[in-house]
Amino acid sequence: MSGCLENQHVDRRSFLKTAGLGMGSLTVSDPLLNLLAKSFAQTSGGSGNILVLCQLNGGMDVLSVLAPITNSVYKSKRPVLALGESDVTLLPGRTDLGITNLLPTISNMYQQGELAIVQQVGYPDANGSHFESQEVYQFGVRNLVSGDGAATPWYERLRKTYFDNPFGVLDTRSIGDPSRYGYPDSTYRGASQEAFGRLAKLKAGETKSESAILDAYSRITERGAELRSRTEDFESTGDSRGDFFRAAKLASAKLDTQVIKLNYGGFDTHGSQDQANASLLPNLDGEFSQFVNDLKSLGLWDRTCILFYTEFGRRNEENGSPGTDHGHGGHMMLAGPAVNGGLHGQEVSTADLNESSLPYYVDFRAVFSDVIKNWLGFDPRPIFEVNGEKYDDNVGSSLFS
Repeated sequence: MSGCLENQHVDRRSFLKTAGLGMGSLTVSDPLLNLLAKSFAQTSGGSGNILVLCQLNGGMDVLSVLAPITNSVYKSKRPVLALGESDVTLLPGRTDLGITNLLPTISNMYQQGELAIVQQVGYPDANGSHFESQEVYQFGVRNLVSGDGAATPWYERLRKTYFDNPFGVLDTRSIGDPSRYGYPDSTYRGASQEAFGRLAKLKAGETKSESAILDAYSRITERGAELRSRTEDFESTGDSRGDFFRAAKLASAKLDTQVIKLNYGGFDTHGSQDQANASLLPNLDGEFSQFVNDLKSLGLWDRTCILFYTEFGRRNEENGSPGTDHGHGGHMMLAGPAVNGGLHGQEVSTADLNESSLPYYVDFRAVFSDVIKNWLGFDPRPIFEVNGEKYDDNVGSSLFS
């Protein structure tokens, strides 16, 4: 693809270090019942906090999100796409840097100290391929070796290492349909009724096994009613909110889930980027706002952190479309009441803008590691130090209060 950044190596420059339901014993041959038994497993260890991973697919243009509006190089390289003072909400105490007005919820959270922006994040020997870069972020290693533990998503390695609960990590892409993983709503209840139909004539308590099965059926019905009660006040339906709605449902399901993964796409803006952002960014912001409100209504917001990341940033200079092509360094954003709000990492300088794309100063694994250690309460080293890989785990400042 024209404009793709292939095999670019950017030397990392140093920067300042600133500051149940107990069904586990039920052993039956019915796979549906086995799935049920797993769904009530308990998570142990760690803080018990919830981490939501929001992958912004396509490569978000961070200079259209956090804009250096007074920088002459920024404005000269982007005669059409550069944002001005009227297009942003200035950061507190700043006259030169602001968050686009297309993201009002995210901007307000920054003003309130509930949003941290980690600037210029990436990885060594960057590749401008969507597929490879997304793999690097997914697996947490630069060099995958087929057949070993590295070829497993890093959040799955985390689950297997610290909380071996099959529902400890859930991905909205694979479990959006509740019937696929035992989510006890009306759809799943209907499936369970069919599976249990042959047991209708059993006499409760006739044997220990039969009693356990009938008790499980009762628990399914009760759990489904509880779930519908908790989610009936959600601000919108699943169709209008997609993955954020499913993430809110998963957070409400009491499956001891600690990591929820979702995807939000559309950021590969090679052409008409300003027009694409005019709808893409408000939609993202609105659905995220509803998600936050739902978590608050569920009483879960205080122990939730949302991490936004993208596989790479985009070029500093707009193309003729006008859009931006694949670049390197991008920003990550963490949202939640416990984050240490503000700017982290290395702020974009004129020298950075004079490059073809932003370099990286913070390894993406450093951000993931900080969240694993200081939010989830686990040691991140076994998760990312695989295949002999090492990485700089310095973010530059604490991401949590």
